Amino acid sequence: MPKSVQIQLRPFSKVLVANRGEVAIRIFRACSELGIGTVAIYSQEDRLHLHRYKADEAYLVGKGKGPIAAYLDIEGIIDIALRYGVDAIHPGYGFLSENPQFAEACQKAGIIFIGPSVDVLKAMGDKVSARAIAEKAQVPTIPGTKEAVETEQDALIFAKEHGYPLIIKAAMGGGGRGMTVVRDRSELVQSLQRSRSEAQNAFGNPSVFLERFLEGPKHIEVQILGDQYGKRVHLFERDCSIQRRHQKVVEIAPSLTLSKQLKDTLYRDALKIAAHVNYSNAGTVEFLVDKSGKHYFIEVNPRLQVEHTVTEVITGRDIVQCQIRIAEGHPLDSDTIRIPSQESIKKSGYCIQLRLTTEDPQNNFAPDTGKITAFRAGEGFGIRLDAGSGFEGAVISPYYDSLLIKVCAWSLHFDLAAKKALRAIQEFRIRGVKTNIPFLENVLRHPIFLAGECDTGFIANNPELMTFVSRKNRANKVLQYIADVTVNGFKGIETNQKPARFNKPMVPEVTRETAPVSPAMQIFRDKGAKGLAQWVMQQKSLLLTDTTFRDAHQSLIATRMRSFDLLNISHATSHYTTPFFSHEMWGGATFDVALRFLHEDPWARLRQLRAAMPGQLMQMLFRSGNAVGYTNYPDNVVEQFIELAAKNGVDVFRIFDCLNWAEGLKPSINAALKTGKICEAAICYTGDITDGKRVKYGLSYYVKLAKELQAAGTHFLGIKDMAGLLKPEAARILVTELKNILEIPVHLHTHDTSGNGVASLLAASAAGVDIVDAALSSMSGATSQPSLNALVAALSGSERDTGVDLLQIQRLADYWEVAREPY
Repeated sequence: MPKSVQIQLRPFSKVLVANRGEVAIRIFRACSELGIGTVAIYSQEDRLHLHRYKADEAYLVGKGKGPIAAYLDIEGIIDIALRYGVDAIHPGYGFLSENPQFAEACQKAGIIFIGPSVDVLKAMGDKVSARAIAEKAQVPTIPGTKEAVETEQDALIFAKEHGYPLIIKAAMGGGGRGMTVVRDRSELVQSLQRSRSEAQNAFGNPSVFLERFLEGPKHIEVQILGDQYGKRVHLFERDCSIQRRHQKVVEIAPSLTLSKQLKDTLYRDALKIAAHVNYSNAGTVEFLVDKSGKHYFIEVNPRLQVEHTVTEVITGRDIVQCQIRIAEGHPLDSDTIRIPSQESIKKSGYCIQLRLTTEDPQNNFAPDTGKITAFRAGEGFGIRLDAGSGFEGAVISPYYDSLLIKVCAWSLHFDLAAKKALRAIQEFRIRGVKTNIPFLENVLRHPIFLAGECDTGFIANNPELMTFVSRKNRANKVLQYIADVTVNGFKGIETNQKPARFNKPMVPEVTRETAPVSPAMQIFRDKGAKGLAQWVMQQKSLLLTDTTFRDAHQSLIATRMRSFDLLNISHATSHYTTPFFSHEMWGGATFDVALRFLHEDPWARLRQLRAAMPGQLMQMLFRSGNAVGYTNYPDNVVEQFIELAAKNGVDVFRIFDCLNWAEGLKPSINAALKTGKICEAAICYTGDITDGKRVKYGLSYYVKLAKELQAAGTHFLGIKDMAGLLKPEAARILVTELKNILEIPVHLHTHDTSGNGVASLLAASAAGVDIVDAALSSMSGATSQPSLNALVAALSGSERDTGVDLLQIQRLADYWEVAREPY
């Protein structure tokens, strides 16, 4: 450093990291070792993400913005930095890391941007500009467009002049986003539009440029560091040739097969480009090396790289701490950075970095999402782990990069480093999401990889990498086997002995062998569905539907109730609930869980319950076009399902569409009407009709929908309050209005989630509702329905007395209190 240069230091007391995940945690750790306070930012979707808890302070950014836009909110990030006394901002990689407007905004706010200067970002962050600089520095470049491609015509002219194949690249950013290989004219225009869109979404800039595409080169990058006083050094090279769709998968430092002469040339050219723009801080100069050994500059990444860790391992230099010290004003040869010369930087051994991602290699590497239910990492001598979401309980969202953890393996010899890497990832145990571990194992065993001869076509040209040995999952298989036997038994262990109980539920004794027929069932048999509807509206008593046999256990214990426990109490239930309108006992998620989890035949359950309760109306829940599944089915499938359900015992079809799409309900309504059974079309309640600000979901919305469903021919109108939002006053208003305008009975279903359930049913009863849903007290409350026992007791002696014997239904509730214990 020239003696005339005056060193101006600005020590940092607090650094904000404008990023998330693994890189944010990496930077926090570097700051912590330097005694610098840390600030995290997080999007709404990342509010439980690990990086938030690794910082000294953490603040929500981009409120109201999307998951990506939140981390691109320059104004919001600067505001947080100013409000909480931040000295400097580290951008990490991705997001705003190469954005000169962000660096400029930091500068204007008096905050240090930990990275190159604004001028350098403008010159090198744009790949077109960077190539022009390389040409001025007399560094070989691949033929490409001089400027970003503005029109399709410009792209076609370049292609005609230079031929195919070409590669489209985003002018800003990296990570393979916005990159597309084009092999003929027919692909060019469409690929251009797609790359622009991807570049806009990833980097906030749609600019792209074109280059000739080299077949099967090596991708080599040189790590550089420069201080603010004109001194620059390199930290050797990384071989990043193992790529899939231009996204690096495995990185090696140093390269095995490049000659010393070529390496020295790459170092020299990297530093020439850096000197040409007066580069300071950390950066990476990237090259392609073709099969003849010629090298070509492709771009500069003026930021920290994902793969910087392999360089740190072989050199022992903390690149992030160097970045911070350089930004504070320290020269490379200072006592804090300790790089007095290029010769002082030594390398030792070989390091391999594996990007362990939540991608499914057996499904074309589709990103997987979900909750990590078990996590154990491979560790030990020579292994470095950099994680952002690698822990039990982590939720992997669909919004961000699928990188889970970076694994670095080091040894003095490359073959031993590969063995360490393989051993480490074989030790990993990750459950709940798919990972690319099987693929990485294949890479680490492959002879081309072990020889260090991989090029950018390695993955595409070696299909055997995609052949996987089925992974063992012994612990989970044992648990699944125990659970299966516990629920379903096996030969020699009768199913009805399982699950083991602490107490045996008491089945109430019933003296009569044949249960009486309920008044509702008798009227239906004599006068049909329309006659039943007329009879219901003439009743002063409030009629009840018991949900204990379906929605209650669906809501409380995820529909896991076995047929054994239902059938055990069904005969007594039929005796003790004669005044009831119906029993909801089939359909919805119970069908799916019985089939796939309990390994029971749901149709057999329906027939058995029908035989056990012949005198009661049996009701099912039907999701219109989804039937009892989780996808849309053709109308003829829906019609046949309803026909079979009617033949097997269903009397009342409650049909709903979660979006209240009347047209979607009509095919199911028509199918139910054809069976001669009872059709109850339901409107789904949301919002709050007592709130005058709710324009869309006001009273008029539900009135209009109810009229449309009545006109479609439904016998009953259901109000389905799935989220328990219906307040008592809203129930009064809605029921009153519906009773005034409809000529069919109104049947109310709600959940007790808010604790207002019984109050809402009483308000609806006073307003004239005809039927309400409730569950026996021991299966009621919370996410289930309101307490049937409480409702019966509250109405006892009133105009709307249900006529139900409270003592008898308490005996049923006592049974369920014990029966639900093992669940």
